[in-house]
Amino acid sequence: MSASSDSHGWVLEAVDLYELPLQRYARRLVGDFDLAADAVQHAFLKLCEQSQATLEGRVAPWLFRVCRNKALDHLRHADRQRPLGDAAAPPLACLQPGVTATDPARLVEAHDLAARIQELIKDLPGPQREAIDLWCEGFTHKEIAGITGRTAGHIRLLVHRGLATLRRHPLVEPLLTDHTTAAAHASEGRS
Repeated sequence: MSASSDSHGWVLEAVDLYELPLQRYARRLVGDFDLAADAVQHAFLKLCEQSQATLEGRVAPWLFRVCRNKALDHLRHADRQRPLGDAAAPPLACLQPGVTATDPARLVEAHDLAARIQELIKDLPGPQREAIDLWCEGFTHKEIAGITGRTAGHIRLLVHRGLATLRRHPLVEPLLTDHTTAAAHASEGRS
């Protein structure tokens, strides 16, 4: 293996880790598979121009920021602003904690719930949708702030308001009540 290929091994690791989350994110931003793929490719090409030491510990936020900027460029050049969110996007991973593939009924139930909530997220204002989307990808408020160019406090507020709006929605409220009731009954049975 050459020295050049060794020095770019970290880029290949980043591709393995972040390509799919970046594609989901970019597709929700631009609403088009090809434009999203272009934005992701652009981000990885720009990553090749960076040194590993420069980005140490913040590769993911940097990639999402570059990808976001390219996606927004596509929207500006097309002279259209599509709403954030995509019906074809897979359900958000953060909405399915603890669901295993070994329980098909729970998996289907969780998938349906995540799809329903994904639809509700579309009704949120764009900045709240984007903040929740990145939060569900596993980014901290500080990292989301770096990606979007907002302050961490503003991101916390956007996520809080978005989640509060979702919790109050008539379709979600009963689900949360049912879940809370089931958890209380389960804890009573353990006593």
